[in-house]
Amino acid sequence: MKVKCYQLSSVGSVREHNEDFIAFWEPDDFYVRKDIGSIAILADGVGGMGNGEVASRLAAETALSIFRESKPETSPTDLVRQVFDETASRVFQAAQKQGQGQMATTLITSIFRHDKVTVAHVGDSRAYLIRAGKIKRLTTDHSYTSLQVRLGLLLERNAMTSPHRSTLTRSVGTEPICHYDVSDEPLMKGDVILQCSDGLYGYVLDDEILDLVVKFHPGEACKRLIALADKRQVSDNVSVQVTQVWDLDQAPAPGPTATARPAGKELNVGSLLDDRFEVTDIIAKSGMASLFKANDRLTGKAVALKVPLLQIESDPAGFDRFRREEEIGLQLNHPGILKILPVEKKSRPYIAMEYLEGQTLSELLKSIRPLPEPDAVKIASRVCEALDYMHKNGVVHRDLKPQNVMLCNDGTIRIMDFGIAKAEKARRLTFVGFTPTMGTPDYMAPEQVKGSRGDERTDIYSLGAILYEMATGETPFGGDSPYVIMNARVTGDPVAPRKANPKLTPVLEEIILHAMERDPKRRYPSAAAMKGELDNYESVVMTSRHSRLQAPQMWKSRFRMLPMILAFVVLQIVLFFLFMRHFRKH
Repeated sequence: MKVKCYQLSSVGSVREHNEDFIAFWEPDDFYVRKDIGSIAILADGVGGMGNGEVASRLAAETALSIFRESKPETSPTDLVRQVFDETASRVFQAAQKQGQGQMATTLITSIFRHDKVTVAHVGDSRAYLIRAGKIKRLTTDHSYTSLQVRLGLLLERNAMTSPHRSTLTRSVGTEPICHYDVSDEPLMKGDVILQCSDGLYGYVLDDEILDLVVKFHPGEACKRLIALADKRQVSDNVSVQVTQVWDLDQAPAPGPTATARPAGKELNVGSLLDDRFEVTDIIAKSGMASLFKANDRLTGKAVALKVPLLQIESDPAGFDRFRREEEIGLQLNHPGILKILPVEKKSRPYIAMEYLEGQTLSELLKSIRPLPEPDAVKIASRVCEALDYMHKNGVVHRDLKPQNVMLCNDGTIRIMDFGIAKAEKARRLTFVGFTPTMGTPDYMAPEQVKGSRGDERTDIYSLGAILYEMATGETPFGGDSPYVIMNARVTGDPVAPRKANPKLTPVLEEIILHAMERDPKRRYPSAAAMKGELDNYESVVMTSRHSRLQAPQMWKSRFRMLPMILAFVVLQIVLFFLFMRHFRKH
């Protein structure tokens, strides 16, 4: 595949330093280039954290170095994983060495190989595909305003003026590892892949980008796009890369590298599980299971595979939790609950489930603490809707926490992980002492701490604790150990939400405290009842604000009428005396 990249970066009309860094590289040798392809990189340093230009340069140069040293047999997916793992680690370590606390950057890489582009990114820089006079966005912004729009919490037209417009929910360098998005796009001759920083699309509309790229040579289009952003007094650095596809390769002949290998005991990228699931990426690994992204050859869709570690398979307690998650998940079918896929014959234990793109509520709360009050209320309301369905179907989650609530890129939410859930027909779990299977101390209901299995109101307490954290930025109870935290919720009440966050309304504080009553009988009787109050929150708050606004206006109106009233009283007094004087004369 032949591609040509044109790129341009500007400091803009306000900033003193350019914290953007752009790069494009491909091997000079034709045959090497055909094997490993080309790469376009754009990084936008996070200025608010300091040393943004250091972070962006380090990330881009790390990505370039890894790509230059890559082997033809390394798939773009594996290459992307290496790039983002290494860049996140290096930027994080650099910040620690320099004593800067934190420094971070966005990062977007596009690898062009074998007639397709693999786009991976973290942050709010964007990639577009321009084809046949149309423009298509290939990336999802990892910013809070973007999340608000997707979840229906904010209108698109208000996003650009939001105070959270530049608040990232993901970046490279804030932690030693980062969660990135990756996708493949087949290419056609004449296609254009455009990458840009938010300094461009924040001031230039997508249709304007399309118009200039279609009308002008790519190099000239870059100049005009930068000039247009500068004309609108952009307050940020502006960078743009336009990569045009000149020609395509012949389809590669099928061979060993194009065929998935049968899965052995250890799954990895390229493994084929049960002649159906072709593993394409590693999502995450933990002490209990590995999570893989795979292509379901039966449906052609991406799925997620949760595979327990070998030692878990031989551990009765751990494996029971694993089986329970699938058993209960298969009973539920609701858009707010993670969908488990039925698989009749398995060569080994695993769970097949829908593949979700997005981030957990826990990940969001690392970036935004606290959430805007209306957003916290609407997220809690949607969780209530899913809980209500679960409870009506005889399932109690019992481990509801921000890590188990997924905020998806398509604007939906999912409740996940039913490993310790209670169902009417499920086996009973027995807990001996405090273990991870018991629940999470920060969100456990008091009756769980006492050893009770709990019921629907147990989940309501946990949701109240989650809402507390969303609204205040803090968990309800603090302590040096899980035992201290658990004991605190049994013997006392949390700090009043409005004391933790004075900006909260009394309405929301009342909802939180009602959900978190220590006595289950005093909580909301159902998730539907709690949802009713959450949905009524806006009208109650607006009525209260209207009343507060009306009171001063009413008094102002009365004060404006006071002179007229006084004049009328004086006139009545004068007339009275005149009348009495006239009466005495006669």
